[in-house]
Amino acid sequence: MVMSLRVGHRRYVLAYGLNTIGRDPEPTVCLNDSSVSRAHARITIKDGQATVEDLQSKNGTTVQNQPIDGPTVLADGDEIEFGHVKSWFIIEASDDPPTTTHL
Repeated sequence: MVMSLRVGHRRYVLAYGLNTIGRDPEPTVCLNDSSVSRAHARITIKDGQATVEDLQSKNGTTVQNQPIDGPTVLADGDEIEFGHVKSWFIIEASDDPPTTTHL
């Protein structure tokens, strides 16, 4: 099973453990948008389950258009918005063909 975050045409494969999302260039997922805090949120993958948590960001994090205020379990296809940047959480079987498009 592969868990990823889709942002526009980009696909970020998430690793087991902590995955950070933010505007700093060092996070797992770097979102260069002024509405995204430097350390905005984190997605934790553990025991086949993913949770997202906002890191006290200025513009917040939503899952399925609902603001979150603590760790929130993610389901396949959930829309997550970091500030004003929309993304989708995707679960794929490890034998699925790659879905990344090359431009």
